[in-house]
Amino acid sequence: MSLFGHNHQLSRRRFLTLAGGAAVATATGIGFAQSASATSAASAVTGYGVDYSDASLTAGSVAAAGYGFVCRYLSWLPNSKVLTLSEAQALTAADLGIVSNWESDGLQDWQSGVPADPYSQGAGHATEAQRQALANGMPSSRPIYFSVDFDLQPSMYSALNSYFDGVASVIGRSRTGAYGGYHVIGELFDNGKIAWGWQTYAWSGGNWDSRAQLRQVQNDITVSGHDADLDQAMAADFGQWGGTGGGSGGGVILPSWPNITDGMTGPSVQAAQYLLRYHGASITADGQFGSGTLAAAKSFQSAHGLGVDGQIGPQTWSALVVQVQDGSSGDAVRAAQVELNRFGYGLTVDGSFGSGSVSAARAFQSAHGLGADGQVGPQTWQMLVGTGNGASGGSTVAPPWPNVIDGDTGNNVLAAQYLLRYHGASITADGQFGSATLAAAKSFQSAHGLGVDGQIGPQTWSALVVQVQDGSSGDAVRAAQVELNKFGYGLTVDGSFGSGSVSAARAFQSAHGLDVDGQVGPQTWQMLVGS
Repeated sequence: MSLFGHNHQLSRRRFLTLAGGAAVATATGIGFAQSASATSAASAVTGYGVDYSDASLTAGSVAAAGYGFVCRYLSWLPNSKVLTLSEAQALTAADLGIVSNWESDGLQDWQSGVPADPYSQGAGHATEAQRQALANGMPSSRPIYFSVDFDLQPSMYSALNSYFDGVASVIGRSRTGAYGGYHVIGELFDNGKIAWGWQTYAWSGGNWDSRAQLRQVQNDITVSGHDADLDQAMAADFGQWGGTGGGSGGGVILPSWPNITDGMTGPSVQAAQYLLRYHGASITADGQFGSGTLAAAKSFQSAHGLGVDGQIGPQTWSALVVQVQDGSSGDAVRAAQVELNRFGYGLTVDGSFGSGSVSAARAFQSAHGLGADGQVGPQTWQMLVGTGNGASGGSTVAPPWPNVIDGDTGNNVLAAQYLLRYHGASITADGQFGSATLAAAKSFQSAHGLGVDGQIGPQTWSALVVQVQDGSSGDAVRAAQVELNKFGYGLTVDGSFGSGSVSAARAFQSAHGLDVDGQVGPQTWQMLVGS
């Protein structure tokens, strides 16, 4: 990728052969001519998309060609290739997922010498990338990929790792992704520098890193007369936001990593202790955060170039967690089993990731809108640790309220509309955030002394929600029923909070570590809306 479009110095074929089949990308859509040997490889693909620098390629053309998502650019301004708010809104309206990618020069200037301070360069790139992404409507929990768009050599790996440390210092390790060839992606995953990988076939020699959620498999395809590159999603959640066309994980919003500190107790403390043990600490995993755990956390942070405060917060969690899957064993597995048991799966914490652990992971992933592969990778870890109250003795761990804005669609929009109706707004609750919902949100904010921006963010959600319980009725109940149905409870959205709604609320509260009273009060609302 370059500022002027993708320009890998490789010989290219119009149709790329993958695992015995032909991935055929044309202006009219995508086909996969599959041989018997290609079956397993093809089944891993969850969706197809395109990346392009030609901003005149319309969302309608991309959707009509059969693609589910786009990878679009952020870069120093002014620059005609970058994503804009109006384009992002058009892509979302076409139900296309959007992947955010920063590319100033793809670090190609490193070929004439690496910068003296790659950490600061990474932090500077991430600061501007985040500013642009949020201005375009990207939720603050979604990742950003950063391009390494040349055949970077091993002599540059130290600078590469430092650059991505700089990126993570701004947006957090759990949101840090990289675009590059096989060796670059492998180096960054191996060293815990990224949680997201977008691997290109260029400079990869036919090798694919199975940890990469995205693959760029071909350059120079044509979509409605415009140049583009072909991408495959290898996971349900590959960092997309906006529309849901990329697969079943489209638009999933991950909760914040909790902050676990000295004096706290509970299963998330125990999980952190097991992870510290996995990384070499000689401590007891007893669920009590005392002096031994504090010292181990500081030692780990020092060894990994993190801020040394002894608190296990977002950056430390992101560096601690490792993927566990069928056949894995040891303390990292014990940590995953402890977290899964918070949600009622009743696993024996034996450090052996067998069929029971796989089944529990799949069930948890399915219930939380993640790709159900049975592996506990970065996104599943964050959903496990960040959901519910896994530690006590400090502040309550809860997911952040989301920011719902003009142009958004879905269950949270529908619930917000019902709550606005409860407070007197004359709007249709259709799950589409349009001009009427915008006006109703502004009117509500004005009446309640809130900042009037029409966005339904933390302060507005907190003012909108009202407690509903057995016997309640009306639009606030409908809002709660819509939110409960996000988690598969299958309620009729009839505005009547009867035994079925009470049972669903109790089940949700139990699964998310809340007090089980069957009432949807402020804490349950935040867990419902934010998860």
